Amino acid sequence: MNWDDLRLFLATAEAGSMRAAAKALKVSHTTISRRIDALETDFDTRLFDRRSDGFDLTPAGVALLPVAQAMESNLLRVERRVRGADKELAGPLVVTLPDMFARYLMAPLLFEFMEEHPMIELEVNESWTIFDLSRREADVAIRFTDAPPDHLIGRELGTFSHAVYGTPAYIETNEPFDGSTKARWIGWGDGAHRKRWVAASPFPELATIGRFDDLPLQVEAMRAGLGIGLIPCFVGDTIPEFERLSSPTPRSGVWLLSHADLRSTARVSAFRKFIIERRDYLKARVEGTVFTQPQ
Repeated sequence: MNWDDLRLFLATAEAGSMRAAAKALKVSHTTISRRIDALETDFDTRLFDRRSDGFDLTPAGVALLPVAQAMESNLLRVERRVRGADKELAGPLVVTLPDMFARYLMAPLLFEFMEEHPMIELEVNESWTIFDLSRREADVAIRFTDAPPDHLIGRELGTFSHAVYGTPAYIETNEPFDGSTKARWIGWGDGAHRKRWVAASPFPELATIGRFDDLPLQVEAMRAGLGIGLIPCFVGDTIPEFERLSSPTPRSGVWLLSHADLRSTARVSAFRKFIIERRDYLKARVEGTVFTQPQ
């Protein structure tokens, strides 16, 4: 028995299937199947009951699961503490943040950081998924939340806010302020969600047109004059073709997060310092308090 086999057992048990575990670990399905078979041979017992759609743990598997979880936790703790002693401003740094935040706001800052620290190999994962920093799925995360995990160290960068925007031509022609029903919302979200945000908006009487769950598509639909949109201030405020039609509405905090064990890692420390030094700029942009558009 070795840790690699137990790691694959743990991933399979937590994912519920070999295919899901293989995708998470970026290994082949056959590799996991072969290693699980070897582990069951070592223990001389079955750890999983196979089903057509996945696995159930046997009593032996149930007994092994907390042991494997404890081993993983201890190994990761040792690894984080070793990495936390790394004083080199070189090597890999994995940062995860929402795609729209990366695209519309953070990209220039990330490029500036790379220019200042050419020996740091920055990897950016655009995702809304809550990466597990304890498992080193990322070194630093930027997340929209009002309740960051207690075991992470964090700094709030501001309050993510949105507002209503549209093109001047659409606003003049369709007059959303006068109670006219000519104006339309660019739709997003499922039916129930859409009803909620429309009802809470400054123009609850307006109908929606289409459904565009992708933010860039919403922006293009607004540019094309299909309707007005409820979009993040850090997006709408920088698009010259748009006018803001409402005050910003706060939605959630924006947090810079990392694991406490990595606070002394030079790469993590440098990135945190770089972002925190630009907090005033980021706060104004995410909260929409400075409404300036590029000329």
